[in-house]
Amino acid sequence: MTKKATETPYLNAKKEYNEREGSLNASHQLNKIINILCLLIALSAVGGLVYYRYLLQLVPFVVEVDKLGQTYAVARADRAAPADPRVIHATVARFITLARMVTPDATLQRKGIFDLYASLASSDPATFKMNEFLGAKSEENPFKRAAKETVEIQITSVLPQSNETWQVDWMETVRDRGDGSQLARYPMRALLNVYVVPPNHKTSEEQLRKNPLGIFIRDFSWSKQL
Repeated sequence: MTKKATETPYLNAKKEYNEREGSLNASHQLNKIINILCLLIALSAVGGLVYYRYLLQLVPFVVEVDKLGQTYAVARADRAAPADPRVIHATVARFITLARMVTPDATLQRKGIFDLYASLASSDPATFKMNEFLGAKSEENPFKRAAKETVEIQITSVLPQSNETWQVDWMETVRDRGDGSQLARYPMRALLNVYVVPPNHKTSEEQLRKNPLGIFIRDFSWSKQL
């Protein structure tokens, strides 16, 4: 009876008012928190953009020094240097060796072929020619030839003919797999068209490992020399 006596319309209205005020205050507090979070996110984004722009303005350099600490070479680290002709020289010589050698070691032969194709781009003529040369139906297939003979490659000269074309001369020796006797020996010559694609963000780790400078053979031709 006492509880019911104290519940007057005035008290009920006041109670309802207090509940509404409390709800509004809670809502305002939540809105403040959300606004503060949005402001922090916006400031972080702006700060990140400013920092990124600052990084873009930084130019990394590589400085080489001699044993005495004297600077003798300075180069930008964000730009790929042109491939050294000596590196291209070694690349085309190795390309010929890997393409023409025949070894009884199947594992070594297979590795050589994988390394060979690291210098070939799928859309270039050199790739189609090499597929035909090393194909299972080809008489030049190294695994097929290794059943009865081996082929040794001795590079004799590598000369640039232009900015993109190199001439390679070598001696090819064919030996019997059984007793190692010489079956044939003849000089060979090849012309290789070479180009360079510097690695970029799309270059895979495997490509970087096998062809770090991006030196590719676009086309080639070879023949025996009389």
